[in-house]
Amino acid sequence: MAELTNLTDRITHLRDRKGDTGGAPPPSKPGKGSSVTSRQRAFAPDSFMLFVYVLLGVALVAQLALIVWLDVI
Repeated sequence: MAELTNLTDRITHLRDRKGDTGGAPPPSKPGKGSSVTSRQRAFAPDSFMLFVYVLLGVALVAQLALIVWLDVI
């Protein structure tokens, strides 16, 4: 056997020996499990993102107020 020089060669060699193609697992049969696929997940409610959106809204309103106030003066 030839000397393997890098990590990629070693991984390729192990995949060839194992007979694994390294691809994605086969898709599951329809009708099993829940109706939501594994690629489609609902996001959990996140209080940090709510805080970020509120902060963004406050910043936009404050900038608009400053622009209007400076335009009047």
